[in-house]
Amino acid sequence: MSDAHCELVNRMIEEIQNRQNIALVDEIFSEDFLNHTPVRGISNDRNGMRQLFSMTCIAFPDGVVTVEDQVASDDKVWTRKSFSGTHTGPLGAMAPTGNKVTYRVFDILRIHDGKIIEHWGLADQLSLLRQVGALK
Repeated sequence: MSDAHCELVNRMIEEIQNRQNIALVDEIFSEDFLNHTPVRGISNDRNGMRQLFSMTCIAFPDGVVTVEDQVASDDKVWTRKSFSGTHTGPLGAMAPTGNKVTYRVFDILRIHDGKIIEHWGLADQLSLLRQVGALK
């Protein structure tokens, strides 16, 4: 089942994150999805993921996620990836800076019945904030 789980996660990365097809959130994420590490101000459910993906697409319309490493075991997929893009849209309350950014992300996704049901993640937010000029 690990190959199918990796295919689902890679489809999410390619279709939703890279091609910005937010309409696929309901197809890929379970109705009872739970994000164990939500971004402040965004709910930890499927709607929150839709909101997070939309916010990222607006802030970084040229954003690209690149998978650097991926491992699957049982019902989980671990992915180390990088995100690169240009900050040309608002990021929360932060105005666009035009800065190019690259930061790393580590995700663990649990798959059940062909959908993503849980997420744990760690993004290098300090690096992102420094690159958009929010921190020195």
